[in-house]
Amino acid sequence: MKQPSESAILAQSLYRLDLSYIGEKYYGFQSQPNGNTIQDHLETALATFCRHPVRVTSASRTDTGVHAEHQVVTFKGAFGLNIFRIAKALNSLLDPDIRVMNVQVIADSFHPTFNSTGKAYRYRIWKVAGESPFVSPYAWRMYHPVDISLMAEAARQFIGTHDFTSLCAADSSAKSKIRRVREIEIFDRGPMLEIWVLGDGFLKQMVRNMVGLLVAVGRGKVDKGEIRGIMEGKDRRLAPATAPACGLCLVKVFYDDDLPISTLHENSRNGYNLSLGGAWI
Repeated sequence: MKQPSESAILAQSLYRLDLSYIGEKYYGFQSQPNGNTIQDHLETALATFCRHPVRVTSASRTDTGVHAEHQVVTFKGAFGLNIFRIAKALNSLLDPDIRVMNVQVIADSFHPTFNSTGKAYRYRIWKVAGESPFVSPYAWRMYHPVDISLMAEAARQFIGTHDFTSLCAADSSAKSKIRRVREIEIFDRGPMLEIWVLGDGFLKQMVRNMVGLLVAVGRGKVDKGEIRGIMEGKDRRLAPATAPACGLCLVKVFYDDDLPISTLHENSRNGYNLSLGGAWI
């Protein structure tokens, strides 16, 4: 594929894409040799549109099978590209389960990871015998009853700044395992149990491991009083198994527009958490 000339590179702008995707069939966001990641599919579509290789930078590297209602990426492209054409072209080139919701030109100093002021995740658990095909692929099917009040009491111990080594994937490359959780709420919505977590940033599999531990408490497998010792032990082997990826969704990436969980939860009933702008094309 033709490489852009030096003059073309100097005339480039930084573009921000707000994405939404169903991660069920993909091996996470970050590019892999098998080529079946969100990044791989997006860069292929961008290369077709821009007519030269394109690399993107993301706000979050979601894991295999994890969904996103709101992911943010940036890429360098020719100066003056029509943002409506970008959105229309990419959505025609991408699989239907990866959608571009918004496009904008952004300052060159913007970085989707380093400029983020917080992230919100939601984990869904389906807890009744009957199932819905509109929900089942996006929730952990729970076959055992859990004590939700115990889970809520246990969840409060995650709030604050802690070393989350015990709730981080053993193969994480993060230099520091210290993270700040601002809020965590559990909503009992009939057949659906939702666990919402809002924080400055998260480690690999951190939210899924938090959920796994909370479910173990709710099932009586772990006493809520043991959580502090598990955290202080700084050893992944001390905590229960990781919750399945299917129930996890990156709901929102914040850039000085942080919202409390109560507002995000209310907005989620609309099916999206991003103000979709634009006009008829």
